[in-house]
Amino acid sequence: MTYYIFIAFILTAGYNSAADSSDTTIIKDTTKVRYKKTIHDPWFSQDKFLHFSACAALPGLTYHLYVCRWKRDEHLGRVYAVSLTAVLGLSKEIYDKKKKGQFSWRDLCWDGLGLLAGYLLFIY
Repeated sequence: MTYYIFIAFILTAGYNSAADSSDTTIIKDTTKVRYKKTIHDPWFSQDKFLHFSACAALPGLTYHLYVCRWKRDEHLGRVYAVSLTAVLGLSKEIYDKKKKGQFSWRDLCWDGLGLLAGYLLFIY
């Protein structure tokens, strides 16, 4: 028991709770102590607005470049605009998972809403 308390103290000694708004939980197992950091991910924040606005602007930009500037097929322009935006939104979350250790489904929801809004505003 003392071993677990010592390990928990070592793991949490460098953690500054005032600098981070996330919660810290120590899970005790019979074989080892695991350190789990819960990330605070609200539905409404500046990050969500940036996901929405970027994914709303990308379909319009892609469609305009492909169809209006390069004089290509309109149907393929729609497909490319939606596909490129979806791939970029998913790639951003995969990047966040690898670099920050956080994959946010809420960010993906806002990406999808932005994609829908951009499609309806700029393409449809």
